[in-house]
Amino acid sequence: MSNRFVAFDEIIADHTRYAKKIPKEHYLLMGKYPIIDQGQEYIAGYSNDRHGIFNEVPAIIFGDHTRILKYIDFPFFLGADGVKLLKNRNKNVECKYLYYCLLNSRIPNTGYNRHFKWLKEIQIMICPIEKQKKIIDILDKAKSLIDLRKKQIEKMDLLIKSKFIEMFGDPVTNPKKWRVVTFAEVATIDTHMTTDWEKYNGLPHIGIENIEKDTGHITKLKLVRDSELISGKYIFDKRHIIYSKIRPNLNKVALPDFTGVCSADAYPILPKSNTTRYYLAFILRSQHFLDYILSHSDRTNIPKVNKKQLAGFELPLPPVEDQNSFTLFVDSVEEQKYMLQHGLHKMEINYKSLMQEYFG
Repeated sequence: MSNRFVAFDEIIADHTRYAKKIPKEHYLLMGKYPIIDQGQEYIAGYSNDRHGIFNEVPAIIFGDHTRILKYIDFPFFLGADGVKLLKNRNKNVECKYLYYCLLNSRIPNTGYNRHFKWLKEIQIMICPIEKQKKIIDILDKAKSLIDLRKKQIEKMDLLIKSKFIEMFGDPVTNPKKWRVVTFAEVATIDTHMTTDWEKYNGLPHIGIENIEKDTGHITKLKLVRDSELISGKYIFDKRHIIYSKIRPNLNKVALPDFTGVCSADAYPILPKSNTTRYYLAFILRSQHFLDYILSHSDRTNIPKVNKKQLAGFELPLPPVEDQNSFTLFVDSVEEQKYMLQHGLHKMEINYKSLMQEYFG
């Protein structure tokens, strides 16, 4: 069989109606049988009731709203709505080959709408099954290396958290008996607003959507290009901590190494001489701080952390020498992470190049 293009419906069948769907309110955190939905997580939850589980695997899951694709090779339940369960019609076509082909398709993002109609319009290139298996093997190995590198980077983040507890202890129980101070004693909220946008033209702009939760990684920055992007924003530089003050983003805490402007939904926090940025940032990401903020907020509304609440927060204050040692440790780990991320970027470029080579 030579290479040929076929229509979606000629090679793929929609089997959604043959699978039992589990309502989201019935998801279990742990259980015997996995639930697959259209969310980012590979497995969304579990069920202990085997009745109706889908056994005709492998299969492909497509998120009608999210455009997320998943290859599933174990029995499962479907979760919630907006999920399409796809099977290949032709025994001479490998299901995983179809998965990779669909993964490389260009489906337009039309927001929280249905996208399956776009997926059904694509043409799928079918090649001899021996070649399909070779492509699957190469792409599986490339994806495995990417996943391994991501786990290495995640371990680096865990290493930093472990070092924090080792050096300073739990901020709630304060086992090392550090002096307890208020936030106002260690930092100020430096809400200096921008006025002349041309002065900041071309500088980075941080919105809370650009801050990754828990880690504080800054991604997909925009540059200031007009007065609308600068109006009513705060100025910061590499001395500041950028703290998201709106739920559910209260654990978004960034440490920029550049000068720019940030959204008014965040506070630029300036540590005093008795506190370092890294130590204070980890305190602001802690469950201790989150519990304090939520206990002082109206849970029925979206709480915004006000300056008075922040000023009254109490935290242990280790010697600044110890904080500096922690900063050096974090800098060393971040340097290793940078090298790993650089390698990851190369791997992802290679993976995308292979996808383009095989599927166009």
